[in-house]
Amino acid sequence: MESNITLLFGILISCLVYTIILYQFMEEHYMRIYESKALYCVLQVISCGMMIGVNLLDIPILNLLSWIVIFGCVSIKFYTDFEKSSSQRAIEIIVLLLILTACETIGYLLFEFALWKLHILNIQPMMYECLHMTFSKLVILILYYLFIVRLWKNTGKNKLTKAQYIIYGIIVVYSVMNLFVIIVVVSKGMQTTFAERLLLLVNMFCIVFGDLLILYFTKFAEENGQLKTKLMLLEQQASLQYEYYLEQTNKYDESIRILHDVNKHLALLDDLYKLECKEEAKEYEKEIKEMLFPLIPQEYTNHAILNVILNDKKRCANACEIKFDLEIGEVDMAFMSPIEITTIFVNLLDNAIDACKCVKKNRYIKIKLDTYNDFVAIHMSNSMEGKLMWYHGKPVSRKGKNHGIGLINVENTIKKYNGNMILKEKQGEFVCDIILNS
Repeated sequence: MESNITLLFGILISCLVYTIILYQFMEEHYMRIYESKALYCVLQVISCGMMIGVNLLDIPILNLLSWIVIFGCVSIKFYTDFEKSSSQRAIEIIVLLLILTACETIGYLLFEFALWKLHILNIQPMMYECLHMTFSKLVILILYYLFIVRLWKNTGKNKLTKAQYIIYGIIVVYSVMNLFVIIVVVSKGMQTTFAERLLLLVNMFCIVFGDLLILYFTKFAEENGQLKTKLMLLEQQASLQYEYYLEQTNKYDESIRILHDVNKHLALLDDLYKLECKEEAKEYEKEIKEMLFPLIPQEYTNHAILNVILNDKKRCANACEIKFDLEIGEVDMAFMSPIEITTIFVNLLDNAIDACKCVKKNRYIKIKLDTYNDFVAIHMSNSMEGKLMWYHGKPVSRKGKNHGIGLINVENTIKKYNGNMILKEKQGEFVCDIILNS
C-alpha cells in the first residue's frame, strides 16, 4: 500500500514540475498558433495526465520516449517561430528534457551527500523515497529559474536584481529548512501513523508546488517590469519623433516662404523678358516650378504635425516604389495632442512601409481619414506578402516575439478617446480600422 502511494507521489510531483516547466519554456520562446487560452490550458492538463498514465507503467525508457514524443509534437503542432523550424523546436525540447534529467540526478546526489554528512541513516523507506523526490524537484526548479532559463538563447542577458536574489534566497532557505524539519522528525525513530505520513507527503507536495508558484510569479513580475521598460522607451522614442516632426514643421514653414518668394521672382522675370524672349522665359519658368513643386508640403489636415508625418511618409513610400494614396475628408484632428498623433500614425505607417517592402509587385498604402458625427474614422490598408500569425487579435511581428510592441502604444493612445482598433487580414492585404471619439 505504502509503496504504491510513494510511487504515485513521485509520479505526480515529477509530471507536474516537468509539464509546467516545459510549457513555460514554449510560451517564452515560441508563439502560439491558436488564440484560444482554454485550448492551451486543456492541452497542459491532457499532457500531464498522459504522462502520469505512462509513468504508472514504471518503464524508464518508455517514460523518457513519451516525454520526447508528446512535447516534441506539442512544440510542432501548437507553437511556431519565424526563426526556428519545427525540427529545431523539437530538438530544443529534447535538450531541455535531458538538462532537467541531469538536474534531477544532481538533486539525488546532493541529497545522498547531505544525509551522509549529517549521519542520518534510519529514515523509513517510504519517507526516504519521497524526500529524495522532493529534494531533487526543488533542485530542478532552482537551477532552471536561476540559471538554465537565463543561459538559454535570447534570455542570457537578463540579470537578477538584488531584490530577486533575496527572494530566491528566501525560497531556497525556506524549502531546505522545511525539508530538514521533516527529515529530523522521520529519522528520530519516532513511530508515525499512516495518516501522519500522508500529511508529511502533503506537506512535501505543498513545498514543491508553493516554490513553483512563487518562482513562476517572480519571473512573471520580472517580465512585466521589462515590458513596462520597453513601453517607456517607446514613449520616449515617440517624444523624440514628435520633436523631429516639430522641427520639420518649422523647416517646411520656412521653405514655403522661400518658395513663395521664388514664384514672385519668376513672375517678375516673366514680365521683364516677355517682350524679347517670351517663349523661352515661360518655358524656363515652367521648368523651375516643376523642379520646386515636390518641395512644397501639402496640407492634408488642420493638424501641422500630421501634415508633416504624411508628407514625410509619402516621400519614404515613393523612395521604396510604394504607391501612397490619401483620401482626407473635412476632419478636425485638433482634439489630439501632437505626441498622440505621432504615436498612432508613425507606428502604423512604419509597419505598413515595412510590410510593403516585402512585396514584389503592386506595393501600395491607402489611407482614408474622415469624420462621422462625433467620431473620426481612420482606414489604413497596405499590400503584404504571405500570411500573418495572429495572437490575441494582433499580428505577430516577423522580427521575433519581442518586437511589435509599438501596436500596444497605439492601442493605449486610442483608448484615451474611447476608441477602438480592428486589425484584419485579407488576401494579400492588411487592414487597420480605427474609430476615435472626438
